[in-house]
Amino acid sequence: MTLTADAFRPLPAADAAPQARAADMDFVVKVFTIEMVIVVVTQKIAVPIGGAETSQVALALLVHAGALTLLALRGLLRISKHSLVLFCGFTFVAGFSAVVLASPSYSVMSLLLLIIISAFYLFRVQLDWEHYLKWLANFQLIAVAAAGLLFFNWATQFIGLGIVDLNSLIPRRLLYLHYNYIQPIHWGSPWMKPNAVFFLETSHISQFIAMAIVIELTCFFRIRYLAFLGAALLSSFGGTGMMTLALTVPFLLGRVPRGLIFAGILALPIAYIGASSIGLTSNIESRIGEFGARGTSGEMRFSRPAEAVVDAMFGDETDLFIGKGAGSMPKGQSQLGANFAWAPYSKVFVEYGIVAFAFWALLIITAMFGHGVPFAISWVVFLQYQFMNGSLNVPLHTIYAMLLAGGVMVARNASRTAGPAGGFGQLRLPLAGGPATARA
Repeated sequence: MTLTADAFRPLPAADAAPQARAADMDFVVKVFTIEMVIVVVTQKIAVPIGGAETSQVALALLVHAGALTLLALRGLLRISKHSLVLFCGFTFVAGFSAVVLASPSYSVMSLLLLIIISAFYLFRVQLDWEHYLKWLANFQLIAVAAAGLLFFNWATQFIGLGIVDLNSLIPRRLLYLHYNYIQPIHWGSPWMKPNAVFFLETSHISQFIAMAIVIELTCFFRIRYLAFLGAALLSSFGGTGMMTLALTVPFLLGRVPRGLIFAGILALPIAYIGASSIGLTSNIESRIGEFGARGTSGEMRFSRPAEAVVDAMFGDETDLFIGKGAGSMPKGQSQLGANFAWAPYSKVFVEYGIVAFAFWALLIITAMFGHGVPFAISWVVFLQYQFMNGSLNVPLHTIYAMLLAGGVMVARNASRTAGPAGGFGQLRLPLAGGPATARA
């Protein structure tokens, strides 16, 4: 087992056992692909710990730990020196606050889970650009399969069979709790929002598809994939997925041919008429109005976490610097009884204080951005993790971020060129020029 706590070195020279390097990177692609399939399919499964019903850990955490172990045994896993410093800083400050705030209400398990999940951001594997594209292409196939299951949800409803309910099939002790797995399009509607069978909520499948669309626009630009994934995103009725894509599109406009942008503008009236006919526009309009309405999904997911941070900044100075304590912001309920969780940035800031938050935020940002990963991909996974998924200690979202951006170092081959005019359906290769090696 090889773990190197050092700055990352460039990939070996091309003439240094190229077959061995390619085999190692093929192994990484295979591990990433298998892990992604497993965590997507089993995300509703948890491992019970202790006697309480709510004492559980997501199976995804154990799967990711196993994947990291396989990579370490192969000698492919590295530890970032900079991430290690930031992680130690966060752990020390959070541990100090745990000692100061020790009380029966302090959740040591919540702190330990956060430390374990944050530790994932220490690790990196190295891939060249071609193998990174292979991995992303596999992810796209997984996303297409998930989108197909979304349409399957609609098909079973249209023929009167309802929607597949894993909650009734998975034993209660093994069911990952506190998610609105099946919910109507609107209050009182006979139609349920699709969840692609395996996903925790409709919002989660919509975010998953949004990430896939960004990857497609950034690296592949295959029209058939974009059309299928775009239709799935619209059919999901998931507002957070649409918002994720909308907030990422500005970083992608330079990669889209102007002719396609112009064609899209001309097609907007037709798209609007079609969306109106299926009730999508009214759904979007109602979701936009949620931000200022107390107790709505939009208000709980976006407005209330920001308010909590502002309150902490201008409240008690002790709470500002050492936090209110782990577990002081438990899951809440809306006025309609739906569960909601605090956004990660909000929960860390309020529970652990501004100092611990600074270390943690830098750990996340420096892991997710740079290292040869296209900015749009780093941005979309950062957006999904911090603001859209609504949960801090859910390993699944950290795994998305790690496998797509935070856990890879991508070395680009500067001798290859590319541009938007490369043709539809072709891989979009890295631009020529610039350093071929990314550093931590």
